[in-house]
Amino acid sequence: MKPPFKGLNIFDPIFLVVLFVLATLYSCLGCDNKQGVKIGDNPPGFSDTDIKGELVSLNQLKGKVVVLYFWADTCCGDTLKLIEPFYSRNKFRGLEILAIYRGDSKKFVESYAKNNDITFTMLTDDHAMASRQYGVFGLPTIFIIDRTGVIREKILGYIQTEKLEKLASGYLDNNP
Repeated sequence: MKPPFKGLNIFDPIFLVVLFVLATLYSCLGCDNKQGVKIGDNPPGFSDTDIKGELVSLNQLKGKVVVLYFWADTCCGDTLKLIEPFYSRNKFRGLEILAIYRGDSKKFVESYAKNNDITFTMLTDDHAMASRQYGVFGLPTIFIIDRTGVIREKILGYIQTEKLEKLASGYLDNNP
């Protein structure tokens, strides 16, 4: 009987493609279990200091609609600034936006906020601790938390500002 793998060349492009596909499938098995918090969950609480030096605690924001926007300059910087007008129109209705920069470059985030006239809360995710708590793997990842403190939306990837505003406004209009 001939051995099943005799003559197998591990540098053969077809073998490498098959290996890559299998590795990708393996890493995605059970992806739903790896995605951290889910819609309907109470979000993990966290406290951090924003770029202005003020303490921000998610628990203190109960009663408001909170948009958690995980981002990085490599993918999301151009679109994050488009959210400022939405925030300005709705902050008095109980909207809070926490833009959480994936990285620890506080100077970059400060510069970004200043150059783009950002007034909503900007945080850095030192050592990706918040990203791990929320199961953030790709950026941007956006969560909308209702006034009762429950995650109502989880958006993976880019979303048009108008659509984000429409989703969040539905929770702003509903008072518990």
